[in-house]
Amino acid sequence: MISLELLRRYPFFALLTDDQLKAIAMIAEEKTYPKETLLVKENTPANKLILLLEGDVDLVYSGGGEGAISNALVGSIAPGEMLGVSSLIEPYIYISSARATVPAKVVEIDGAAVRALMQVDKLLGYALMCNVAAAVLERLKYTQVELAAARA
Repeated sequence: MISLELLRRYPFFALLTDDQLKAIAMIAEEKTYPKETLLVKENTPANKLILLLEGDVDLVYSGGGEGAISNALVGSIAPGEMLGVSSLIEPYIYISSARATVPAKVVEIDGAAVRALMQVDKLLGYALMCNVAAAVLERLKYTQVELAAARA
């Protein structure tokens, strides 16, 4: 369990009520990881939503298969941003890996427990999914810029 005051500081949780923040704080824990730690692995079950408190995380994609680009950088996560949003989107599989480029401090939130809360509290679900959509859109914009630069 973490402090709901910690969550309250971050825009991803800004629209939530005290009761909603408390429910999420109960299923979250603060962790630290050394540089080069793989926080999530591509094509594995997405079981945690992660808020980066300190550090920097690269999102990498291998795509698998013959001729695939190995560990292509597809984005980065800065403090205050979320990763592991696949834990809230079916089929609940991470679509990229996330590696700490420096020591990282995070809040890990149990994905299945968040989904259960969202089923019970539809307003919580709506607020979180709006923020997930915004995060996904931001990553899509990054990918478009990268693709345009690669074609130039």
